[in-house]
Amino acid sequence: MSEAALTGLIKRLETATQRLEEVAARTGGTHAPSHSGTPTPGVAGNDSGAVSAFSEILQGPLHSFVELSSKVGGLVQDQARIVQAAFEAQKQLIAVAGQSKKPTQQQLPQFLSSTQSAIQQIINLREKNRASPLSNHLSTVSEGIGALGWVVIEPTPAPYVGEMRDSAQFWANRVIKEYKDKDKTHVDWANGYVTLLTELQNYVKKMQTTGLVWNAKGIDAQEALGKLGASASTGAGAGPAAPPPPPVGVEPTGSKPGAPATAALFSQLNSGGLTAGLRKVDKSEMTHKNPDLRAGSVVPAGNTPVSASTAVKKPATAVSKPPKTALEGNKWVIENHTAQSTTGPIVLDKVELRHVIYIFGCKGVTVQVTGKVNAITIDNCKSVGLLVPSVVSTVDLINSQSTNLQITDKAPTVAIDKCDGVQLYLSEAAAKDVEILTSKSSAMNVLTEEGGDWVERPLPEQFRTTVNWGKGLSTAAVEHKG
Repeated sequence: MSEAALTGLIKRLETATQRLEEVAARTGGTHAPSHSGTPTPGVAGNDSGAVSAFSEILQGPLHSFVELSSKVGGLVQDQARIVQAAFEAQKQLIAVAGQSKKPTQQQLPQFLSSTQSAIQQIINLREKNRASPLSNHLSTVSEGIGALGWVVIEPTPAPYVGEMRDSAQFWANRVIKEYKDKDKTHVDWANGYVTLLTELQNYVKKMQTTGLVWNAKGIDAQEALGKLGASASTGAGAGPAAPPPPPVGVEPTGSKPGAPATAALFSQLNSGGLTAGLRKVDKSEMTHKNPDLRAGSVVPAGNTPVSASTAVKKPATAVSKPPKTALEGNKWVIENHTAQSTTGPIVLDKVELRHVIYIFGCKGVTVQVTGKVNAITIDNCKSVGLLVPSVVSTVDLINSQSTNLQITDKAPTVAIDKCDGVQLYLSEAAAKDVEILTSKSSAMNVLTEEGGDWVERPLPEQFRTTVNWGKGLSTAAVEHKG
């Protein structure tokens, strides 16, 4: 047996042993000691198989990537330090998950805050330095770092990591093409980052197949996070990097960690504040004790006046959200624009082939796209116009009213779902190849450019279905001629 094969076998045996220790600790009520020394009291499986396997990524491909980044230097080195912090934060999250019950959806963002903060810093560094000669390097990292979001993807997170890796590969190829005859360090750097994301995907496939695994028999997640922080600062095996700070917005309390939220609820109910405006009902007003009242439908009002605090208040006016136009990774997000807040068309003139555009909650505005993009979605909008030259995949119109869409070149598919009032303008090139899918929609018209004029044709809304006995159903659109 070769030395490499023997080393690999030993690693696999160590991982299997660690996982068996974890299972024994959870089922037997005892806690196996970690390899760093004294175990954390009350926390089972500090060095679980999932954490150990993730640590191998940090010590292997991540370490190599950080070293190569230091050789490239400058902004690339700065960005790599944030990448390292993001992976360290995710390692801590995996450790917490192995020791605690899954938090609620409202609590979960607290445990993701450190990773999300690092990801945002990485993206901001790219956005602020697009003119840098190393912009392709910065884009490679920022496009792929979203792979760390696998922790909230269920039930198949591994393909998501693969998609993020492919996005990074697009920019990595640019780096390789630019430096393959200049500096091999940059080529190794690009390949090193792709390898890091590939190993992350392999880890997720093997250890977290259906999503981040939480311990159903574990302790409270916040308690586990606190104990991990304490053991990291005092344990003999603590690494050189300090653990991320506690989640923002969680204030310490004097109550027992992990106490049920119902205790606070009953405390408020018993305080009398919620029932202060109620009055005691007199026996003469109780229908179950007065047959005369049961004969009628109205209980006469008592002499006790209703306080002002008990009067029904009018519902508060919905607060309008500020308009937003931003590029988030590969997605352009256009939200909450209105005719009052936005003057003139919203022009996207820095789009790329890999970009998708998501338009949500807009009213009375026009969006103009100047280049070819991957896909476009218009969701929950009213009186919105969209002008786009070409789309690689699909234009989706969802739950919108009075939408005007003009395609000047090509788009293979236009999907219309739960919309009312759609005007679809197609150039000659677009009309030849487009496929229009409709569902639960009305007042739809297609206008094609023919001989310099626009010819309008309605899309069918009514269908006639007949039963062909023994053969199934036959459905055809109903044409109205008048």
